[in-house]
Amino acid sequence: MIVGKHAEHKQLESNILQISQDAKEMKKKHKDLIDATVGMLHHDEGNIFKFEVVEDLLHHLSDSDIYAYAPVRGPKAYTEGVFDWVFGPYADMIDKQFEHCVIPTTGGSAAVSNTFYNFNDFGQKILLPNHYWPPYNNFALEANVKLHTFLMYDEDNNFNRVDFAKEAKKIANEQDRLTVLLNDPCNNPTGFAMTEDDWRFVIAELNKYADKDIPVTLIHDIAYLDYQSKSTEESRKIFSLYQELHPNVLAVLIFSGSKTFSMYGFRVGAQIGISKNPDLIDQFERVGDYSVRGRFSSVCQSAMNIIGSIFTKDIYKKRFEEELVEARKLLKSRAELFLEEAEKQGVKTLPYRGGFFISIETDNQNIYDDLVEDHVFLIPMKGLIRVAISSLNKKDIPILVNKIKKNI
Repeated sequence: MIVGKHAEHKQLESNILQISQDAKEMKKKHKDLIDATVGMLHHDEGNIFKFEVVEDLLHHLSDSDIYAYAPVRGPKAYTEGVFDWVFGPYADMIDKQFEHCVIPTTGGSAAVSNTFYNFNDFGQKILLPNHYWPPYNNFALEANVKLHTFLMYDEDNNFNRVDFAKEAKKIANEQDRLTVLLNDPCNNPTGFAMTEDDWRFVIAELNKYADKDIPVTLIHDIAYLDYQSKSTEESRKIFSLYQELHPNVLAVLIFSGSKTFSMYGFRVGAQIGISKNPDLIDQFERVGDYSVRGRFSSVCQSAMNIIGSIFTKDIYKKRFEEELVEARKLLKSRAELFLEEAEKQGVKTLPYRGGFFISIETDNQNIYDDLVEDHVFLIPMKGLIRVAISSLNKKDIPILVNKIKKNI
């Protein structure tokens, strides 16, 4: 075998992007096909929802803003702008109480991948909910680490604090290190969001281990932060709870410019490291810079310049915020219709509180093939199917729910 031993088991089993391509090919033959696969926001007529302010800035970039190499750490307007945007009204508090560093990455994906690689020993486990985005598996294999799950929901369909605490204790005791990944709010694939009390509980659990000098890393994937049914300010309230983090906890936030700005193909994001311990941020900065250079060199120059302009110039930021409100409205209207139809037709969904996806549990092992025969493309995951409401035409939603009911 030509590949190295560590690569022998690499095999994409759930390639969301490939499934989406298959759906597009089949759509050419079957006009009634419903494609709810990839998480990209579309208008009802099928065009990608693009922000006009992004479009305007893209067409007014200078040659050097487009073609020149970007610095590893990115332009200051981008990194400082991302920090201020993500934390919003809590940016000053974070700045005063924490050391912090923003490292540009090729989308949120690279931010997760680099964090997996740099903050665990090979063979160690990362704790995350049992419903998670499948590419996390790929990032884990590349980083030579393993994923270990806790049950996301309790019997009342709330965040399962008991199982989280049990599995966190198990991992911390086994390996003297605890790394936790929470994709919140608007979990992919379920659309679930934790409450403030849930976050207080999680932080208190993490603090217990940090207080015992066990290295603790919180990976907080906030890719869908701006797509809740809340205002920008309301959606940032969870960051007020960061004040309670133990000084020896490193929090790494995963920012996705791809999702926030509908700039999917530009591959732009960031790792945001914060800690009350300066030494932890020194380490975060050192290994983060190294991995950027060692794995993908630097991030898309034009994308960072566009986002930097939006975040640092009020005229552009105001336009973006206004368009973002419209994007949320579009998403909310689809979600409401889907949930109404599901209730009407007796299809039980997992709790949804925002974001691009709604999920439905199923025992049908052949659900993917059965739906494809019915001219429907969804993403199958362990024990459920994921519906990307972000790309659905509203007129297709009642038909889609009916076909799901028939095959589930």
